[in-house]
Amino acid sequence: MANPKWENAFEKQDDRRRKKRMAVLRAGAWLFNQRGFERTTLDDIADALKVTKRTLYYYVSSKEEILVQCNIRAVEKIKEIVEDVFEAEGEALDLIEKLLWKYIYFLEDDMGVCLILSVKTQIPEADAAKLREGRRMIDHALRTLIKQGIADGSIAPCNPKLTAAAIFGAFNWVPYWNTGNNAIPLAEIASNNIKFILKGLRAE
Repeated sequence: MANPKWENAFEKQDDRRRKKRMAVLRAGAWLFNQRGFERTTLDDIADALKVTKRTLYYYVSSKEEILVQCNIRAVEKIKEIVEDVFEAEGEALDLIEKLLWKYIYFLEDDMGVCLILSVKTQIPEADAAKLREGRRMIDHALRTLIKQGIADGSIAPCNPKLTAAAIFGAFNWVPYWNTGNNAIPLAEIASNNIKFILKGLRAE
């Protein structure tokens, strides 16, 4: 018969390890976003966490693993966003507004930004395929909502694929230009852009 005290001890130890591993991933994501993946080393990540490089190897095997794991977590968040929006009730335009607000706040997270900025970084094909699927997930969600709006007459006729690409093209460009001490709060960017997007989509 198992000893509950031992079981609890292992659970607590495992929880501590998860938290420390997550700290490694978040530090990596932040540095990748600031310096670029190629210019960031495991030594840089260890320095940011004030630990030794040897300590990092207890949680990750390489900076490539950090990048992949950060992106996988970002994709999982995208899945949560899409599921939450499609579980909600409302007209297509209202759901599009909800989706876009959630997406802009997704870009406030270092892992969300990492997914956007690392789109051209070479990673193993098996992992790259999963990430492409995740990126397409939210694009297809927006296309679906646009089609629904066109069908019910609330959205002006347009090409859903091209329209979704234009919207996410604008949003995904934000992490590239909105940097430094003069960065504009994302809520302000979202408030301004989403208003014009909805106005452009709405049928007269």
